[in-house]
Amino acid sequence: MTEDNSDICAGLRILRRKRWILWSVALAYLPQMWITLKMTHSRVALGVVFSIWFVFLCYAVIPVAFAICPRCGNFFHMKGFMPLYLRKCLHCGLHICADKRGNHESMP
Repeated sequence: MTEDNSDICAGLRILRRKRWILWSVALAYLPQMWITLKMTHSRVALGVVFSIWFVFLCYAVIPVAFAICPRCGNFFHMKGFMPLYLRKCLHCGLHICADKRGNHESMP
C-alpha cells in the first residue's frame, strides 16, 4: 500500500465515523420522543427533548456535509449547495468503502 493509499484509507475511516454519528443521532429521534412522552406525558418536555436532539442533529450534519474527499479534495457529499449523503464522492466517484474492498480498483 502506497503513501497515497494510506492517506485515502485514513480519510475514508474518518468519513465513515462521521456518517455513523449522523445516522445514530437521526435514528435516535423516535425512541427518544417515545420514551419522553411515556415517562413525562408532557408536551413541554417533548419540546425540550426535541430541541436538544435538533441541536445534536445540526452538529452531526455539518461535519458530514462539509467532509473532504481524501482522493480529489472536493466535498464528498456536496456538489453545488445541497448535500446528498450518497455512498460515493459526487466529484470523483470514490466509494465510501473503497478501502475495504479486496480489489481496490477505485483507489488511485
